Amino acid sequence: MNSKPPTDSAAPREACKLISCVLPDDGTEKKLIRALRDEKQITRANSISCLGMAVLADARTKFGELPEPVLVRKVDVVVPEADADDLYDYIYEKARIGRPQGGAIWMRALTLTSPFALPEGMPAEEP
Repeated sequence: MNSKPPTDSAAPREACKLISCVLPDDGTEKKLIRALRDEKQITRANSISCLGMAVLADARTKFGELPEPVLVRKVDVVVPEADADDLYDYIYEKARIGRPQGGAIWMRALTLTSPFALPEGMPAEEP
């Protein structure tokens, strides 16, 4: 294993946190990711589709059975540690997580991250 110390050309490191949330599959995650990019200049975000179960929902099932899963979106956002608390609140409000069946949000520390910048002139996706 070759363990060279980082050189000047190595990408700078920064302390970051990972904010994750589960949102309903209603387009909220697209609006959130677009707002994070346009309003907060956050470029490290990901959204995936998955099945979820509303733990606190008024699901009526027979004893010993689980409610039917629903399609949800899991969103992960890497944010600078210094801005993490404010961005957590921003994501909570922007995604309307406090609404009924609005989802869930949590945050944790990351061990190591590197900044990421899109090339100059890169067009944004169409709405």
